[in-house]
Amino acid sequence: MTTPQQVACSVKSHPGKGDESSNISIHFGVSDEEKAAVKNRGEHVLRTLKKMGLNVEKGPVISVLASGGGLRAAIACQGVLSELSHVGLLDLITYLAGVSGSTWCMSSLYTQSDRWQDLVKAENELRRRLQKDSWKFSVALEGLCKAAERDDYSLTDFWSYSLVYYLTKELLDTHLSSVKHHSDSGTVPYPIFATIDHFLKSGGKENSLNAWFGFTPDWAGYSFANSKPGAYVSTTHYGSKFKGGKLIQKEEERDFSYLRALCGSVLADKDSILKAIKDFFSKFIYDLSPQQKKLISDPEGAVLKTMIEELFNLVYTFQTNGDYLPILRNLQAKMAGNTYFFEAETLTSQMIKFSYQKSRDQQRQLIEELLEKTLNQEMLKKSSVPSFLKFLWKTSKCFLSWTWGTANNFLYKYEDIKDKSLTDHESMYLMDAGLAINSAYPLVLPPTRNSDIILSFDFSEGDPFETIKATKKYCKSCNIPFPPVDETILNQEAEAPSDFYIFEGEKTPVVLHFPLFNKVNCSSTEIIDQRRKTYETFRLTDYSDAEVVQLLEDSKANVRNNKDRILAKICEVAEAVL
Repeated sequence: MTTPQQVACSVKSHPGKGDESSNISIHFGVSDEEKAAVKNRGEHVLRTLKKMGLNVEKGPVISVLASGGGLRAAIACQGVLSELSHVGLLDLITYLAGVSGSTWCMSSLYTQSDRWQDLVKAENELRRRLQKDSWKFSVALEGLCKAAERDDYSLTDFWSYSLVYYLTKELLDTHLSSVKHHSDSGTVPYPIFATIDHFLKSGGKENSLNAWFGFTPDWAGYSFANSKPGAYVSTTHYGSKFKGGKLIQKEEERDFSYLRALCGSVLADKDSILKAIKDFFSKFIYDLSPQQKKLISDPEGAVLKTMIEELFNLVYTFQTNGDYLPILRNLQAKMAGNTYFFEAETLTSQMIKFSYQKSRDQQRQLIEELLEKTLNQEMLKKSSVPSFLKFLWKTSKCFLSWTWGTANNFLYKYEDIKDKSLTDHESMYLMDAGLAINSAYPLVLPPTRNSDIILSFDFSEGDPFETIKATKKYCKSCNIPFPPVDETILNQEAEAPSDFYIFEGEKTPVVLHFPLFNKVNCSSTEIIDQRRKTYETFRLTDYSDAEVVQLLEDSKANVRNNKDRILAKICEVAEAVL
């Protein structure tokens, strides 16, 4: 059996040049900090195994993977962890790695250590919050105006305070690095929050394989699939500005609310996301707020508010491939004779005449220029609510360019890395890892980590085996050991899966896979279909308490009904240690 400590090579580079930052690390395997935390967790696991009567020298490295799936995944993840604790298996888990909605549950638990100590209490708090708390317009708007002051504002900020806050009924202003003392002690599983680099994901096969970007309490960075070492920045310095390895400007660490949106940014198809953003943005424009009252009281404020409404409608219509010429004509009429908008009116007239003769990229550039000329710096300076205007303006720009997960690239101009796709860009753009694989297998497999057993709890919408099949292909491309997978059988059972599947092979991790809705906890194909419809990923209506309880029960049943098989496999692997 191989432990993560053995996987980590001694080749580790905190860059040697005197002006380069120790907050960047290039290394194989896991960091020294993670080794120490996992060692402490391993001792905790070993004590638990011995209490169970196993006379072993070390415990297996067991990773729990919680897939994406929006609020459905967040609730189901809570149910799984509660039941793992109840049946005595949670103390055997080394890593907890989440994608998308499951990270919403993880962030709540890691924010307050007492929630790990009493997961029933945490579960009841989740139920209470989803029924009693609500999305607060004023709180969301205040947070967005503050976020818009940042240079790296993107749609991820908007998503954080709109849809993710709306669904979870919770904002978390603590940071991932602040849970380090809990993970270091080994009393809780070591957390991994999964995202992917958008540019690398869309940059061809080789880059796509290297797109995975994980966050832990210690480091955040790329775990490359090939033979080169990973590249990491200290979690406290993710988003800070670096050049050539040197820290140029320290930025405040992003909080858990932002991390939730970063991990959970792709909950539906683009058209559905476009409409959701438009609906929330309209609320911020139309619902009366102190910021809006001040704006309307400004000279030209009421006109400017109308302009913003039209401009955002223009961007939405462009993004949805609609006819935006009528909107341009409305803008032209409203700008006519107003000296504030002279340049914008001139451009609008030109766009009416020539826009549709331009390429789509050229049209986008013209619309962006129109945004700049309408909401110019002079207008911002004169306004009594500049941060409110900046929020509206920046959101419109990001909506137009479809910009998510913007952060300063810590590898910018970093000479020790020869891959220009990593070092040439000042900014990086992270998104939901579900765009690649809806479960964080790449972050718990070699070359970075070596899990002996993987408990894969799949809360995905659609094919309950897609994550397994996608990981098989990923591992084949990267020459990573993975057990055999018979896709023919899985395809036959996809509509009505069982609650437990085991995949194992020679010198591979053992994978235990648990589809959320199955013929055991749902009893029939009809009930499985009903559950899938009830708990759609992009459901924007609140869950009733009965629906939350049912989802918790379904996820718990997958652990409870298979606890003996899980434990038997853990014991078998543990006893195989030499």
